[in-house]
Amino acid sequence: MKMRLLRTALMAVAASAMFAGTAGATLVAGWDFSQFAGDNALTTDGATGADTLPANYSNLDPSFSAGAQSAAYGTMFINGANGSTAVDPFSAAPQFVPVGPSLNSNANAPLGVAGAVPFDTYSVLLNEGQTFANPLAMVANAPVNVVFSANLLTDPRQGTNWGLTFGGKTVSGSAVVGVSFSLDGASYGAATNVTLDTNDTPFSVNFGAVTADVIYVRLSLPTVNGSPIIDNVALNATLVPEPTVMVLLGAGLAAFGLLRRRHS
Repeated sequence: MKMRLLRTALMAVAASAMFAGTAGATLVAGWDFSQFAGDNALTTDGATGADTLPANYSNLDPSFSAGAQSAAYGTMFINGANGSTAVDPFSAAPQFVPVGPSLNSNANAPLGVAGAVPFDTYSVLLNEGQTFANPLAMVANAPVNVVFSANLLTDPRQGTNWGLTFGGKTVSGSAVVGVSFSLDGASYGAATNVTLDTNDTPFSVNFGAVTADVIYVRLSLPTVNGSPIIDNVALNATLVPEPTVMVLLGAGLAAFGLLRRRHS
């Protein structure tokens, strides 16, 4: 009886680990920027300034992949931290501000798991306590570095094959946006450039076979030829077991084999 229970438990752990390692990309952290109070208002409560912004979408959030529980998995920085530009929310002309309307491209990024809803699902966000739920994107009125961070620190898995998707366009003309990533928020690799124009277009950048619990992605937004607008930002990864989980799994399977030999 004990042997049967042990074998069942180990098979369940093994199946779980294999599933986690072979599943498709997961939206770890996403932002639709609807938390802001309105055009040019860098506040999420109507009173205090907001130079960081928690994610409000994640496939790891058990309630529709959206809302308050998504905040644990990501943060946007425009406060000077992690290679971002320090934006003063109360400046007469902040470099990076919300603007309506929302973009349509990449709106379906959160989909892919049962029960998930697309970006701009305001009813879910309001039901989960979000103060504002407005159809907003973000525009750069001056050159600015915006950093989006995703983390799996509260999840038993790591992320690999990290990537970024977002919607983008310009107010006029074109803009070359630099996309780079870091694992520590300090040392960023060479940027990959994407070109935005006046068409609302989805963009995707993959960072290769990088395995990490935390990733920082920096968007360098210029304003030389046209002010760039971004929306529906998503940081995605394939979730794989932590190395310690695999070690424990191996030890457990080895112990099972030893017990089996003893009882044979």
